[in-house]
Amino acid sequence: MASRAQLAQGRSRQRREELLAAAIELFAEGGTRAVTHRAVARRAGLPPATTTYYFASIEDLLREALAAHIEQWSETMQAITAVEREMAASAADVTELVRHAFTVRTPEVAARELSIFLAACKDPMLRASAAEALTAFEAFAARLLARFGAEDPQGVAASVIALIAGGAVRRQSGQYSDAEEARLLVQAIGRLTGVTLP
Repeated sequence: MASRAQLAQGRSRQRREELLAAAIELFAEGGTRAVTHRAVARRAGLPPATTTYYFASIEDLLREALAAHIEQWSETMQAITAVEREMAASAADVTELVRHAFTVRTPEVAARELSIFLAACKDPMLRASAAEALTAFEAFAARLLARFGAEDPQGVAASVIALIAGGAVRRQSGQYSDAEEARLLVQAIGRLTGVTLP
């Protein structure tokens, strides 16, 4: 049975996580101006003074929220890498992987992630975390490209990531359906790398 101290620590950790999640939601909706002590506490359903109890400043709260989100994104990339290792090396798998990614990462999720990465890259204390996450994504892309016979997978991986980021921006317009976006992205990657993809 958990002691009172353990229960209190668990509640404290949960409140802190609720504040971080609320800060990310507000940031995605309105940028840094939307992230105030009062707004974060309200969104988390907690008393107004809660944010100042857990964080020295609103900047510290936002920085920690962004860092936590980037870490979560990196963990997702690691999970995708595990799936990638199990995939058969067929071009149809790439298209299916992109379609699945678009299903999981809706345009709204993609917009939030773009906003978070842009903000993190502007913050000297978070820039290294953002770069590390993107480097891991490039390594994943390079491994996948090597499996499909790309001539210079390491050299072209950064360009592929730039294509993916550009596609994420275009998805915000709703110009194409997700199925069409997936097809266009896979086609563009094939043209860039010289790898025949469906």
